[in-house]
Amino acid sequence: MKILIVSGFLGAGKTTFIKELIRRTGTAPVILENEYGNNSIDAGELRNADTGDKKLEVLEFMEGCVCCTMKDSFVNSVFTVFSGLSPEYLIIEPTGVGRLSNILSNLKPLLHDPVTLLNPIVVIAPRSYNQNMMEFEALYKDQIAHAKTVVFSKCENEDAEVLAATEKAVKEINPEAEIICRHYSKQDDDWWRSVMALPSDNIDVEETETAKDDFSQITMNHASMENPFQLIQLLEDCLRGQFGHIVRAKGTIPVGSETLRFDLADGLYSISDSPEAANQCVFIGKDIDRIGLGIRTGSLFDGRNLSMNKKIINRNMGSKIAMRA
Repeated sequence: MKILIVSGFLGAGKTTFIKELIRRTGTAPVILENEYGNNSIDAGELRNADTGDKKLEVLEFMEGCVCCTMKDSFVNSVFTVFSGLSPEYLIIEPTGVGRLSNILSNLKPLLHDPVTLLNPIVVIAPRSYNQNMMEFEALYKDQIAHAKTVVFSKCENEDAEVLAATEKAVKEINPEAEIICRHYSKQDDDWWRSVMALPSDNIDVEETETAKDDFSQITMNHASMENPFQLIQLLEDCLRGQFGHIVRAKGTIPVGSETLRFDLADGLYSISDSPEAANQCVFIGKDIDRIGLGIRTGSLFDGRNLSMNKKIINRNMGSKIAMRA
């Protein structure tokens, strides 16, 4: 079993990258998705990936962060995938709030033939690189320093100067990494095949103490709105701080007669049609006004429909570059 870690900052586009990887290589790996709390939005997206007639197994790890708090359960889950499913490939997508060095260190006991590690990948969005690095320097540097490949996302229309400056900054942290300093979709088929073929060097990392901060997550499973303007206004108010400090939001929500997908991070948001019928919205941040959000989204505010999971997570709220609606 070959293990590929696709890490990156929260909202950087890891799930979209994995979908493109599956499409370009024609593989149907088992995917271990590490989500916040009780939500399965990204897992639902992955299940819709185009794998032809091959079956795609997506497993959700929601108990905690695989970097630190639930590392033993994480290792056991990986071993269970190997012993029970025995896939050719296992792709691990962490939440983006953990240190890559710790994830690699946690996997070390399992890496004996026939279980091997492919070159770890970190996905970053160049436009928000400087802002995110200023806010979460230690964690961002850890991810880049321990990656073998750094992939630029959400940069199809980015200025050449921004791409060059980001490439230079990444090289200063990790001069040995392969840097894909244009949007990954432009890579040829040989490069995509190499992602699933190149073994990583021996892991020589030590587990480090993870910087932590208090963040809360709210998951809503019964939200609805009458028209798209209400969703736009909600996201605008999230950016203005009306519901506390919202650092990340995503979800699928019925709006009138259609279902829409929204993503918010780094002061930007996007809204699009959703193929998912699921109704689930997730908000992550500090001092969240859960009652206000419950009222604005039309959620019934009881223990069944709106859950708030307070926990200590790594201080790493990564970027989501999208066009503002």
